[in-house]
Order: sequence, then C-alpha cells, then structure tokens
Amino acid sequence: MTDGGVLEHLRETLRVSEGSEIRCTVLGAGHCTGTVREIGADKCRLELGAVTLGKAQWFDLVVGLSRPQTSKKILEHGTTFGARRFHFFKAALSDKSYLDSKIFVDRAYEEFLVAGLAQAATYTDLPEFKLDKYNIAHQYKDTPQTYILDLDTDRTFLDLPLDFTRPITLAIGPERGFIPSDIEKFHAAGFQSVRVSASTLRVEYATCAAISQLELLKNHSPPSPP
Repeated sequence: MTDGGVLEHLRETLRVSEGSEIRCTVLGAGHCTGTVREIGADKCRLELGAVTLGKAQWFDLVVGLSRPQTSKKILEHGTTFGARRFHFFKAALSDKSYLDSKIFVDRAYEEFLVAGLAQAATYTDLPEFKLDKYNIAHQYKDTPQTYILDLDTDRTFLDLPLDFTRPITLAIGPERGFIPSDIEKFHAAGFQSVRVSASTLRVEYATCAAISQLELLKNHSPPSPP
C-alpha cells in the first residue's frame, strides 16, 4: 500500500504500528483482518487473513446534477449506505457547467466511492456510475420499485409496499429542485412520489434521510422465505 492519504490516516489517526491488526476491505472480494508487517512514510505492508463476503448492495440513486462538492458527498455517503449504482443527469435547473466537473473526468469520482466503501466496512463492490446530459426517466420505465423525492405529496415510505428482496431506485432532484416537467417525466416512467421530511432539505441531507428511512424499514422487514 502506497497511497499517501491512507498512510497518513493509518499513522496519524489510527496510530497503527508493526503488529497492529486492522479491518480491511478487499475490493470486489470481501472483508478480512490485516496484520501490519511494515509501515513507514511511503508504504505499508499487510498480511491479510481469510476473506469473508460483504453484504449485497441494495439500491440505485438517480440524481439531478448539483455542485461538485454536493455530488462528492452523495457519491461517498451513498456508497457507505450500500448503493449499487449512481446515475447523474442534468435536470432542468441543473447548471450545465456541472457536466464538466473534474470529478467526472478520468473516473475521478472513484475516489469517493472507495472512501465510501472504506467507511462502511460492510460492502465491497464499487458502485456503477453513469452521467447523462438529459432527463433519463424513460430509461427506468420497466424498472420495479422506483420512487422520486417530492415535497408535493403526503406519501411516505410507510405507505408503500416495499420489497427489500429486490433493488430500489430513488430519484433525487438537484439543489434547485425538480420542476413540474421533470417530475411528470418520472411519473410517466412509473416513479411514485414520496417525501422524507416536511422541511426542504439540502440534496445531500435528503439523500441520507431517504436512505436511512429505507434502511430502517429494510432491517425490520420480515425475513425472506428459505
């Protein structure tokens, strides 16, 4: 391991030394305990133990483009919660310049996906990522369990017949929100409106609030039949 940021975190925050054991995520494989055999300013050598599979990621996010700093938070925190894929697109009120953000160039967004997996210590696969210039609601027309955050409804997740054995797709507006034509396109594609708060939330907070509510319901849903 030679990543400078990770090495600094290990030395300064976790204060590991030779012989220390740390929890490791092996991308695309699982989790294990790693024993530090050597650590210095420029590298860390680990001996990895037996790998156990991570949990299955369980939801997809469809997100109207917002400022890069907001997008970074959604990518990282959404991954921590268990996102399978992110589909960003330019909504009507998204600034066109956001399409050219540096985080979307040369897969720079993967830094935030990796950070999300490291924080979670639960999931192991890098989520898929896609970016589009236009409203992409029609691409989800035949997708089950599709929902859109909408302040103009009284329906909550408690009112929906959620099936957590199948993925859930959640659409979230940009910082200036969806306009009626945006929402109409999602409704035409089968998305159901749902609200997570009586207040108008920042995009990143709305994202975390929605996923937190879904995760709570998921953890209290009846177990799948054998």
